[in-house]
Amino acid sequence: MFRHTLHMFLAPSLLAMIFVGLTMTASQGQARPLPAAQSRGTISPITVLFHQVQRPVAIYAPNSYRPGVAVPLVFALHGGGGDASKMYDPEKRIVEYAESQGFIAVFPNGLPLPTAPADSHNYYWYDPVNIDFMNHLIDLMMDRFTIDSRRVYFIGFSGGAELIYKLVADPAKSARIAAVATVAGDMGSKRTDPPTSPWEIIDPAASGGVPMSALLLQGGVDTRQPAIGGFKDDFETIKMSFQTKVDSWRLFVGAREGVSETLPGAPARVEAIRYTNPADGNTVVSALDPALPHKWPEWNFMGVIWDFFERAPTR
Repeated sequence: MFRHTLHMFLAPSLLAMIFVGLTMTASQGQARPLPAAQSRGTISPITVLFHQVQRPVAIYAPNSYRPGVAVPLVFALHGGGGDASKMYDPEKRIVEYAESQGFIAVFPNGLPLPTAPADSHNYYWYDPVNIDFMNHLIDLMMDRFTIDSRRVYFIGFSGGAELIYKLVADPAKSARIAAVATVAGDMGSKRTDPPTSPWEIIDPAASGGVPMSALLLQGGVDTRQPAIGGFKDDFETIKMSFQTKVDSWRLFVGAREGVSETLPGAPARVEAIRYTNPADGNTVVSALDPALPHKWPEWNFMGVIWDFFERAPTR
């Protein structure tokens, strides 16, 4: 179900607790809560029954969490072809920041890739059911934890980032999200077979999404999601350029003027521009790492993300 990774926060006694009797089944919001001793300071895998499919989800609640004290909620969505363990891997530092900054972190799995062999860790997000699944998980987490409903955030890589854009484009779902941060997400593309295929564009402004701040990171040597747009490396699709995605989001939030800035903890090579709507504070940060391929950066991007979330307007 997951490739479990040992964290710096997992004592041996707690590690054993994770794997023994820690499954919770939820059906349209009905589920029993995690035992208190097992819900803090550990990665807690559960299963959620949604539309008759058992969906693995991992949750991290920090040791500082206390019922009755509202905390932020952060969802981290893996890329296509991976699973939730990719996002709670210590190198991503999401769990580390959940512990130090006191937020609940949720790591859902996509749906199993139909063409993948049995017991593989290959999951994908393209099915539209995932939009309602994310909404359901927000409800589920608010039932089980004391969540600050004004501070619900999404982080995503590649296919997970694309799902985030679809959530933002949905009027009801976007109204629940305060801000997002993505790496290498696709907002617009055209299939090459057949050549007459239409462009598929995710346009939150046109579909009635509620504007929110976004931190958008792109790799300069990403051949699967080229920064300049154009053909993907396998020539199966033509991609929207990174700047077009940034400009679409600027239009969405009404942010016209841009100012270059240095991202905290990012390498000097990363080129960042901050665009802000002075009326409501919603911000788009465009970040280009010229040395980054199609992967999550090895530098501390989570530190940049949390700084961005802390400064973004709440819902």
